[in-house]
Amino acid sequence: MCSTPRSKRRVNAKKANGSVGILSSMSSEKRRSFAKRANQANDRRIEAKQLTREAQHHLNKLTLNNNHPQHIKTKTKTNQFWFYWLLKTPFSELMRKLVS
Repeated sequence: MCSTPRSKRRVNAKKANGSVGILSSMSSEKRRSFAKRANQANDRRIEAKQLTREAQHHLNKLTLNNNHPQHIKTKTKTNQFWFYWLLKTPFSELMRKLVS
């Protein structure tokens, strides 16, 4: 298949008659070292997934806290109140407030 991942290292193993795969033709010491490397790589992948999952969860939590509807409503209400009050009040009333 075209989408099958290929190994980056070249494994020097001879295919024996009736062998099932590459591991069966390797010596026991080489199988152990191969299994050790494979387990370490798997552990690194699991740790990387956990770190990205935790980082994504942290970012989601921050965005939810910052974009909470109640926080947005209070901020816009206060800004709109002063802005609209300033626009709606006549110039004479503004002058009276400044003088007093």
